[in-house]
Amino acid sequence: MRRIGIFGGSFNPIHSGHLGIALKALSDWSLDRLYVVPARVSPFKTDAPPDQVTAGFTDVQRLTMVEAACAADPRLVPWTIELDRGGVSYAIDTVRAARERHPEAEVFFVIGEDSVAGLPRWKDWETLRTLCRFVSYPRTRESSTEIRRRLAAGESISDLVPPAVATALRAFKG
Repeated sequence: MRRIGIFGGSFNPIHSGHLGIALKALSDWSLDRLYVVPARVSPFKTDAPPDQVTAGFTDVQRLTMVEAACAADPRLVPWTIELDRGGVSYAIDTVRAARERHPEAEVFFVIGEDSVAGLPRWKDWETLRTLCRFVSYPRTRESSTEIRRRLAAGESISDLVPPAVATALRAFKG
């Protein structure tokens, strides 16, 4: 049986911690593929000011950074389903689409350890947990907020993002 994973997030920007979790999930669960899914709008950020939802990065820029980060491993596959769908991004919709795309596969949903307690608040939680297996990982020291702060201050981010993402970020500023 094939094993696929879904790893969603705002990814504004994607950083080395995200990539480390993705690679660990691939290894730990023997995944054939891990879809890295930039959210259009997190259901938990719908009340946030627009500049805090995407932190000034456009959907195209966030996708470009995800593509750059995923290029290092062919098992990491950027998936634009939530950007294409628009509106609020719900895990249940993405998991259902993954199961339609791969009906023969076991589906794993990768989340941060800090999100586990909130899972019962997710849309259609009872159904969702029957459609996929949740696997969690601890948060890393990297932070998208810290990266944005450093970028605004003109400080180095090389210790927080993969080189390909740093190159993309420099191109956005240029």
